[in-house]
Amino acid sequence: MRLRETSLIAGREVREALRSRWFAAAAVSFLLLALALSWLGLAGAQRSGLAGFDRTTAALLNLTLLFVPLVALSLGGLGVAGELEDGSLALLLSHPVTRTEVYLGKYLGMVASMGASIVAGFGAAGLVVGVLSGGGQVRPFLELVGLSLLLAAASLSLGTLISVMTRSRARAVGAAFAAWLALVYLCDLGAIGLAVARNLSPGQVFALSLGNPVEQARVLGTLALTNRPEVLGPAGLFGADHFGPQGLTLLLVFALVAWSLGPLIAGWSIFRKAVVS
Repeated sequence: MRLRETSLIAGREVREALRSRWFAAAAVSFLLLALALSWLGLAGAQRSGLAGFDRTTAALLNLTLLFVPLVALSLGGLGVAGELEDGSLALLLSHPVTRTEVYLGKYLGMVASMGASIVAGFGAAGLVVGVLSGGGQVRPFLELVGLSLLLAAASLSLGTLISVMTRSRARAVGAAFAAWLALVYLCDLGAIGLAVARNLSPGQVFALSLGNPVEQARVLGTLALTNRPEVLGPAGLFGADHFGPQGLTLLLVFALVAWSLGPLIAGWSIFRKAVVS
């Protein structure tokens, strides 16, 4: 694999994302929502006596858990399937580049596009809070930015796998939305139902939570915001008791990295053998 060719394809993917009306609308929506939550956080902070960054970080965590997976899964889902469907991927592969360079370059380009959108949204929110308030812990806010980038990378990896498997825009978008519903809502409900029906132990519930990157991000974000273990939920509370806050943080970061690499490698193994015409 050649770094120059991979970076050129990544740059091409960034330009394609910037030209996409859907992605541009999503990025602007994230920016506006982050700004709105910043203003609301400042208003609530003045009434409750909390510092601006503390309140804003807590509000942005919920936005991150809902918005980032939705955009990243959809963007990843369209990354390969869209070009397979319109034939532009076959044209790209006719150039002196390998499939690995194309696949990895497209993924890195999408990560860069999502990263720019996330940094712009959080940067604007941080600027508003810093100028108008300036109070509170900045470190949890910066940790939330890093957490959002990790969650975006994991969601893009899963979206790319979906894109390679579905091979068409319509199926990719439908599968990406179904995956988002499952990760954000259905997995939690299923875990609760399974825990009640099977009388699962806290350790088994914790093991189930490791299979959901959104749940991992929720616990990580909560750990950055508070030292109160009871707000982590049963899975987070079990992890904090057995591994300690720092150990649990490292374990969850490793799990998110694994979620970024696992589907990406699985998608590559399919893509390198796929028929492209």
